[in-house]
Amino acid sequence: MKKLLAICLSFTLGIILVACGSTTTPTTATPTTVPTTEEITTTTEADAVVLGNYVGTHTVSAMGSEVVYNYLMVFDVSGTYTFHSIFTMSEVDYSFDENGTYLVEGNVLTITPTDGEPVVGTVNANGTIEVGVKASEMGSRTSRSLTPTKLMYDTNYVGTHTVSAMGSDVIYHYTITLGLDGTYAVFSTFIMSEEVYTFTENGTFTQAGSVITITPNEGEAVDGTVNNDGTINVSIKASTMGARALRLLTPTALTYGVAYAGTHTVSAMGSDVVYNYTITFDLFGNYAFHSAFTMSEVDYTFDEVGTFTLVGTVLTTTPVDGVAVDGTLNADGSVTVSVKASSMGARALRTLVIPE
Repeated sequence: MKKLLAICLSFTLGIILVACGSTTTPTTATPTTVPTTEEITTTTEADAVVLGNYVGTHTVSAMGSEVVYNYLMVFDVSGTYTFHSIFTMSEVDYSFDENGTYLVEGNVLTITPTDGEPVVGTVNANGTIEVGVKASEMGSRTSRSLTPTKLMYDTNYVGTHTVSAMGSDVIYHYTITLGLDGTYAVFSTFIMSEEVYTFTENGTFTQAGSVITITPNEGEAVDGTVNNDGTINVSIKASTMGARALRLLTPTALTYGVAYAGTHTVSAMGSDVVYNYTITFDLFGNYAFHSAFTMSEVDYTFDEVGTFTLVGTVLTTTPVDGVAVDGTLNADGSVTVSVKASSMGARALRTLVIPE
């Protein structure tokens, strides 16, 4: 929940930059679909290709209170898996990660953690799996039941809609982020009469088959759907005064309102010059780039703004008074974009990541 609140705060701090910028709406990424419980009818001939995202939870008593472990296991078609667990103990948030390889033979699922021994589990006829998981660094490996889901956790789902208000069209842009702990956060922003407005909402959610139910902290539960293509229909309230309505949102690996950072070094004037730079994307389809470097003991900066679109994994940036240049949204969450690190420098593709 703290991570979701931090994301919303970063949106609020960064959104003021767009008041005078373009209002081009970004094209969202094509989502990667993963299986739902109702689609899978695995029998004794379980097919590794159908494996995707699985979620599970269990509770234990520790340090005088109950500790709830929530975890996500992702099986890739390449034969590798990742495991991510979160829990809170004594008001401190913890996480644990594991990766390795897996093999499915009939209904037998075998995972082999990196630097670990093989663990044998089963693929059940209803699509769930039973496999030994280690939910914390100090925890013991225990067989747990995990259920397949199409939901993407700790990932932005993005959406937009337009309404007529005060004699003009108002475009609402919003995200919803779903946490493994069953919490969600909505962030919405729009421009009306040249003023930038934001709205946030937090609550909890549950999933039962293809039905996703969100319950705002100060509201009633509302049902939506998890669609076969990985999108979701959820009831969104895009402004303080706006009515709640079902909206279609699409998952994207791009993170909005948070700076991606990069660096590179070149030889100039008899010494190495280190360029450090960031790029930030907003929900209006604008980006802001900032570079800083020192040359001959003099500090310099360079800034650039423009618009961007995202189609599949192709991330295209178009500087103001410039030409569009294609880059990529990478599988590891980093971005490769064409940057110009100084006023006199040449434009080149650079990879930027969100600092941990």
